[in-house]
Amino acid sequence: MRKNKKILGFTFIILIGFSAFFIFKKCQHSDFIKTDVADNVSVRMKWFYSGTMTGWFAGKEEGIFKDYGINLTINSGGPDNSSIKLVAAGNDIFGVAGADEVLIARNKGIPIVAIGVLFKDSPIGFISKKGKSIKTPSEWDNKIIEVDFGSNAEIQYRALIKKFDVKNIKEIPYSYSLVPFIEDKVDISVAYIMDQVVTLRKRGIELNVLTSKQYGINPYGDVIITSEKTLKENPDLVKRFLAAFIKSHQYAIENKEQSVGALIKNADNLKFENEIDVWNATIPFIIPDNEINQIGKMADVRWKATMNILVEFDVIPNNFDLSNAIFQER
Repeated sequence: MRKNKKILGFTFIILIGFSAFFIFKKCQHSDFIKTDVADNVSVRMKWFYSGTMTGWFAGKEEGIFKDYGINLTINSGGPDNSSIKLVAAGNDIFGVAGADEVLIARNKGIPIVAIGVLFKDSPIGFISKKGKSIKTPSEWDNKIIEVDFGSNAEIQYRALIKKFDVKNIKEIPYSYSLVPFIEDKVDISVAYIMDQVVTLRKRGIELNVLTSKQYGINPYGDVIITSEKTLKENPDLVKRFLAAFIKSHQYAIENKEQSVGALIKNADNLKFENEIDVWNATIPFIIPDNEINQIGKMADVRWKATMNILVEFDVIPNNFDLSNAIFQER
């Protein structure tokens, strides 16, 4: 009887030991940081609210950012709310911007840094109605084109017309509305592939969509930015923010309808039926390529390719220092 008690006691000690070991290992390798104290943090989107931002709103509404000690405010972007300017000025702690825009800003001395990737490819496309039979940029000659002046869309547009040596174009400012395109006031417009393109096709409008990637001009897509000041003074916040971003987007990919519902809750001018399609079209831009095994992790080779494109088309000098523009933990 005494022997059995010893065996049972020994077994119990072993089980406790194994349990403690596995709990320790789980805590050691988990990026989950539960805390009751939250930092007030704002992130500035690149554009107006849309289904492309579903992951952010899912993270906010599901409490994922809160679990990482972040009380998140998601601010819309647009032509009057430049994420680069507002992050650099300290109005927002984090933001979303095109990778090429980040390099141009750094070349101008604006102290912002890319800390993670959102879209692995540029989401920008150039659209025309199928009935106009415009199939390549070489056919843009004598056409009316909406140009988003001052944006990375303009950079890709300029690269394309230079590559195809198109000279006779009537350019008008992009109006941030689909109306001129729908009403045939322009021949070609700029559009996010997973947003405006989805919306127009749902309205029954047949499109031809061109991208700069088709013609060997493939800058990195949208990235997450912060200021040099935040990166230097609060690296722990940067780490927690990125961890929450990753978990939020993983959640939104796995729980699409609930996550789009979180977006609609915060932007009731949007329609679920449209934004669920937009989110489905956005997911392929977020899921990593083979060389990168994690959402948010940046690829050095893509940054170098983006820099080379901007150098080739005389946007930044060939002695540009890429290392100051990007940061990620190795």
